[in-house]
Amino acid sequence: MIIGILKEIKNHENRVALIPEKAKLLLRQNHQILIEKNAGVGAGYSDENYLSVGCKIINDPKFIFFNSELVLKVKEPLESEYKFLNSKSILFTYLHLAANKKLTAALLSKNTLAIAYESVSTDKRNFPLLQPMSEIAGKLAPQIAANFLEKQNGGLGILIGGTEKIPPLNIAIIGGGTVGYNAAKISNGLGGNVFVFDIDESKLQKIREDQNNIITIFSSNKNLTKHLPKMDIIINGIYIPGATAPKILTKEIQAKLKQNCFIIDVAIDQGGSVENLSPTSHDDPVVSLKNNIFGYAVPNMPGIVPQTATKALNEATFPYIEYIANKGIQYALKNNIEIFNGVNIYKNNITSEAVAKSLGMPYKSLSDII
Repeated sequence: MIIGILKEIKNHENRVALIPEKAKLLLRQNHQILIEKNAGVGAGYSDENYLSVGCKIINDPKFIFFNSELVLKVKEPLESEYKFLNSKSILFTYLHLAANKKLTAALLSKNTLAIAYESVSTDKRNFPLLQPMSEIAGKLAPQIAANFLEKQNGGLGILIGGTEKIPPLNIAIIGGGTVGYNAAKISNGLGGNVFVFDIDESKLQKIREDQNNIITIFSSNKNLTKHLPKMDIIINGIYIPGATAPKILTKEIQAKLKQNCFIIDVAIDQGGSVENLSPTSHDDPVVSLKNNIFGYAVPNMPGIVPQTATKALNEATFPYIEYIANKGIQYALKNNIEIFNGVNIYKNNITSEAVAKSLGMPYKSLSDII
């Protein structure tokens, strides 16, 4: 199979979809790999690293799109890349279509077979390709908050953990899944007073067992309205598989928050849970919201730790890439439930029910098509 690797063009997205070590394994199995010039540089891999294992360096992304059977990316195609989408190449990347009607329409119009990393799953509850990036984003969130609270970065000059005589900051984490668990762990390590909200008692129980000084609270509008006004930092990590994130932090709740409350919305890829907060970028990550509160909503948080994130992503994605390359897509769809569940677009149809519902567009079961 001819496999194409694109250079990411999203703001400060330094990850790469395939590292030389994994490319070498595919090449040994008689596959061909076309990689865009400088695609791996941001993650620490030079063109020479790829050439040395047998990859071909290509200057033109259009050539890769139209001459590859399987195109690998990290983030979703941006509008400037829509013109390259086609019916020949399978696209395998993070898509997050529930919050992106334009991309969905482009994929449909170009008859592209699109498989979303975030949808690959055996049971539609556990997501092996989402998990490592969620872990990284969760660990990054408190670190980012601490950074932006520093005076030289425009903050008030506050230390999360306080001192022996100065109380620590209160940190609310909404969602106790992979993002929330890791955000709680790091926030606790920084010395904050940590509160985790979730509707799943088993997730709250795990957090209590592992970190017994963290306060866990059932997530309801009543409890959020009661407790969030006491918080200095709020980290939102809610994820509903395939669907648009619910607007938990409504304008009404925001109006009650402390001045200078700092909100990080890790769910912004799925539309976000903060009612009036739109995606930001690594170049301009923080915006001022009403009532003197601040919001951080960068969709590609792990892009700022590209070496760690790229290696973690490759460890997760490679078995599926190898399976598709060796077996072919039709065999994979019929014999691998995880890849089957990962398909979002096939033959001009949305095959993810959650995506279709979120966008208000027609849905067709993949089982009825293949």
